[in-house]
Amino acid sequence: MTTQNQTQKNRFHWIDRTKGLAILGIILFHFFQNYPERNQIITILDRNAARVGYAAVDIFFLMAGFNTSYALVSRSIKAGSDELSVKWKSWLVSRLIRLYPSYWLAVTSTCLLYYFFGRFKITSTPNFILSVLGLAGVHTQAINPGFWFFTVIIQAYLITPLIFIICKNHRQEILWLGIIVATLTKIVAFYFLSENNIPTYLFFLQNNFLGSYIFQFFLGLYWGYIYAEHHGFRKIDFLIATIVFSLGLILYGFFLLRHINIIYMLGFDMLFTPFFFLGIKAILLKLEKIVSFQWILSSLSILGIYSYQIYLIHQPLYFVLLPKLQKIIHLNSYLTIFVSLFIALGLLTIYVLIFTKLEKIVIEKLASVYK
Repeated sequence: MTTQNQTQKNRFHWIDRTKGLAILGIILFHFFQNYPERNQIITILDRNAARVGYAAVDIFFLMAGFNTSYALVSRSIKAGSDELSVKWKSWLVSRLIRLYPSYWLAVTSTCLLYYFFGRFKITSTPNFILSVLGLAGVHTQAINPGFWFFTVIIQAYLITPLIFIICKNHRQEILWLGIIVATLTKIVAFYFLSENNIPTYLFFLQNNFLGSYIFQFFLGLYWGYIYAEHHGFRKIDFLIATIVFSLGLILYGFFLLRHINIIYMLGFDMLFTPFFFLGIKAILLKLEKIVSFQWILSSLSILGIYSYQIYLIHQPLYFVLLPKLQKIIHLNSYLTIFVSLFIALGLLTIYVLIFTKLEKIVIEKLASVYK
């Protein structure tokens, strides 16, 4: 069996497809979020797609933790060791080397896109430098607001060695640490909300630092352990996720009936994400048995494999494209939305293909230089 075939056999397709669903939700959410005409249908679609987008981002952070610990634990099991032994400096360097070339290519392509379409403007040099370095949160991002995700992923990888050292490689301690830190973060965010300190509240709530997604990442680290050791998830994982989700759903419904404003990121993300993740996996495995769904699953796999690249570059394309489409498409509002979405996704596909080709060339060049 060739190495390529062996890799294909060992690949978890449900992981790619989960990522594919997540990135599809995000690119649709950002389309409606950035659509220039704010009519009633767009407002409704934007509001509902936002919920999908937030849940999708949670899934991505869970997957980041899952893939990290699964790879580390599997390697130890294969070596016949009960202890996790990692050269953390080398591991971290390899993570950064893997992430940064694609990111800097995305920065360059985004700046060129803005330049050729007349949107390129540096309003803050310090923020621009932070953005190029991948260290800018959403409120200091000078290039692409979507780059906040890269910044937080970098934070996640930077603290990963510390997590394993503090918890002494004990999976249960990793989970509980994540729950405690995440709960404290939500409490701090709620406190600043009650004090009407909105900037600080938003900082702790979302899109600026890992604390906003700490539970998802730690849960992923925990479940990566579980999956590596048990070759799958246990019944207890599904049971607890279902109970927590049910309690969250009851609470969510209570707030709706009492007309209380529901802020998903103030705790419902912790209650819903485990069930969403396991539920998606279960559904995808069921669909694998249905022949007529194979082309859909294959499409999701492709989306998932390139989800990182799609995330990095899709939003700037919307920024420059959607205002122009609205000016040249002279149809009724509903048809204009549909046609704009069709064109945007088509051009995004071409853009991603070109980007990934360039990415491959850049990575090969770097590999040859540092061989």
